[in-house]
Amino acid sequence: MTGSNSGFQITGGVFNGPMAAGTGARAVQNIGADSGGVDVDRAAELLTLVRELAQRHADELGDPRPVLRDADGIETELQQEEPDREYLSDSLGRIARRVTSVAAIAEAVAALTNLIL
Repeated sequence: MTGSNSGFQITGGVFNGPMAAGTGARAVQNIGADSGGVDVDRAAELLTLVRELAQRHADELGDPRPVLRDADGIETELQQEEPDREYLSDSLGRIARRVTSVAAIAEAVAALTNLIL
């Protein structure tokens, strides 16, 4: 192989993503559909799951209303042209803290967090 790679090196493990090297090189990766790259359909599915699980495990949570209220707020924010990432992060953090005692909800919230943030 001839030429310069502009110092671009990857060793060990697996790399999955765009790569570019050299003068004027560009690498772009677009993931998701709407709302700042968030797959809003998948987010809606996960929010529905969080709501259903919160209602199903209401006794374990004590009061599911704060979880449901934050889920509603996240859904509304994701419908904005430019969702407020800080608001989403804060809301997801609150939900995560409230559901730690119920693994099924915690897993759904973790998946939602990974999708949105």
